[in-house]
Amino acid sequence: MRAIFAPMPVGDYCSALNDEKVIVNEDYQRNDGLWTAQARSFFIESILLEYPIPKIYLYAVVDLSSRTTVKEIVDGQQRSSALKLFYNNRIRLSAKIETERFRGKKYNQLDDEDQTRFLSYQLPIDQFSGVPESEVREAFRRMNSSNVPLNEEEQRNAKFQGPFKWFIHHLGQEFNSRLFALRLFSKRDLVRMSDSKTYADIAFVIDHGFATTKAPQLDALYRKYNASFDDEERFLTLISSGIESFLAKPSLHQPPLLKSHIFQTIVLILIARQNSQPYDEIPELAFPDTAARVAAHRFTLDDLVAALVDPQNYPELGEFTSSTLQKTNVAEARMIRYIYFKAAI
Repeated sequence: MRAIFAPMPVGDYCSALNDEKVIVNEDYQRNDGLWTAQARSFFIESILLEYPIPKIYLYAVVDLSSRTTVKEIVDGQQRSSALKLFYNNRIRLSAKIETERFRGKKYNQLDDEDQTRFLSYQLPIDQFSGVPESEVREAFRRMNSSNVPLNEEEQRNAKFQGPFKWFIHHLGQEFNSRLFALRLFSKRDLVRMSDSKTYADIAFVIDHGFATTKAPQLDALYRKYNASFDDEERFLTLISSGIESFLAKPSLHQPPLLKSHIFQTIVLILIARQNSQPYDEIPELAFPDTAARVAAHRFTLDDLVAALVDPQNYPELGEFTSSTLQKTNVAEARMIRYIYFKAAI
């Protein structure tokens, strides 16, 4: 069974939605309204900036009562709802989207050029026609079962649509290009959203202190701030200041240090240096012997880098190398690593 590629301008598509020539088939679609205002705004902004979007799938069926053809939405209800609401001036774009000239605006408040860009954007649509509904259901089942499995970060990004998810997205927009240039992140990291985990891990320590962070812990953080995130400005100021400090110190850009878990540790140290944080004293209280040993030896950053490159030649730094090269997301390793880097930086 083939679906015919039938692109349609946004203006024509929204008009068809208003006239109920394109409708939702609830056998295929989840309930409407699952997208937050921020998610809808991000999608509309993508249209206005003419970025590609995923295909919408329609099924053309004959309505015998009206003697017309109606197109049912097989896949794309949330996108269609966002387009219709914006087209009808029923929503305004979030004040937190990246493009300043779109912030807080309804469709009718856009300038003529942006309205034209929105209305003329060609939606990628595949349409099923002249086939039994059973075959469409089978096609829909196959579309949803043959996708590459999502990793944990991608699942969180799909599951949570609240302010914390968009806060993490904002950090990526702000810093990913510079961190990619340093080779902290690879292209694959950015495509598979490893950067989101890095930022979320930093936020977790600020919010919760040091702990072993696996999927349940990070899910709980996203869930905690999924309805509201009153501390967003404070978190943004802290994390941004830490990353900016990291970027401003070339000595921290040595290849052995450009690992996500090491970057998190260093950024947290830099945050605490600029703004006193409750988590800063926890590692030394939890591991006083380690803190005393580090204070006595006065290891330098060069010592730590050399030990990471050649651990066997630095037995006196065995505790540090094991906490930095193994079990990197475990609470104990995080705190020991923090003690060593805090003294050396």
